[in-house]
Amino acid sequence: MKRLQAVRAIVVLAAAVAGGAGLVLPSAQYLSERFPPGVADPDLGLGLRLACALAMALAFGLALAALQRHRDEPLAFACLPGIAVIGIAAQYLVLTLPRVADLAPAARIAPASGTWVLLGVGLVLTATGLAAGAASRRLAE
Repeated sequence: MKRLQAVRAIVVLAAAVAGGAGLVLPSAQYLSERFPPGVADPDLGLGLRLACALAMALAFGLALAALQRHRDEPLAFACLPGIAVIGIAAQYLVLTLPRVADLAPAARIAPASGTWVLLGVGLVLTATGLAAGAASRRLAE
C-alpha cells in the first residue's frame, strides 16, 4: 500500500508540473489580423491563468505533504484543484471560444495545446485525488 501512495503522490507532482508548463503554452490558435478593432484577445486571461497556477501550487503542496506523511489523506484533496482546473478549461472551451468566433468568424479560433494540457491535468488530478480518497477510506474501515 505504501508503494501505491508514493505512486499517486508522484503522479500528482508530475501533473502539477505539467499544468505549470501548460499555463505558458498558448490556449488559442487564431489569426489576430482578422479581428475587428476592439475585440478582446481570445487567449486565456491573466486572472484565469493565476487561478490555475494557484491550483497547481496547491496540488504540488498536497503531494509533498502526502509524501512526507506517508498517508493518502492530504492527497485526497488533490481532486479540488483538479475540479477547479477542469472548470476553467471547460468554461473556456465551451463558452469563450464560440462567442469570440461569433464576433469574428473569419478569425478561425481553435483551442491550442495549452487548453488541452490544462484539461488533461485537471482530469488526472481529479482521478488521482478520488483514488487516494478511496484508498484512505478503505484503510479507515
